[in-house]
Amino acid sequence: MQDRTPDAVRDLLAVVLDALTLPYDTPDYSRRILDRAAEARTVAVAALAEDPADIGWNVDYLRSKLAAEQADAERRDNGRCRRCLRPFDADDTMFNGHARHADTPWCRRCVDNCHGGGAEHVCVICDPARYGGGTR
Repeated sequence: MQDRTPDAVRDLLAVVLDALTLPYDTPDYSRRILDRAAEARTVAVAALAEDPADIGWNVDYLRSKLAAEQADAERRDNGRCRRCLRPFDADDTMFNGHARHADTPWCRRCVDNCHGGGAEHVCVICDPARYGGGTR
């Protein structure tokens, strides 16, 4: 029987690399990358202290923690404006308040500011394709 330890170490390194990789334009990038790095460090230290045959457990554990962290981040992002990053406030229904504007990912204030722009105004709301997004 062949020793699977090198494959397990390779898998662990791949997951640690995933933990330390986020797009730079990710909201809360600094906080998230620090949290992910701390989690990866904790798992790597545990993997070094344990029997090499148990590294697979550490890989699975780190993958599950990263998936949970990503789901939490997506849930947080859905609850705030994609332009100003403020949380939506359903009670603030003024025309320039922080409630969600219809079913868009923007708050009423950002949409109001967008519509209040001049002739040369361009932003992520009025021209999302220019900023890497899809159509409105």
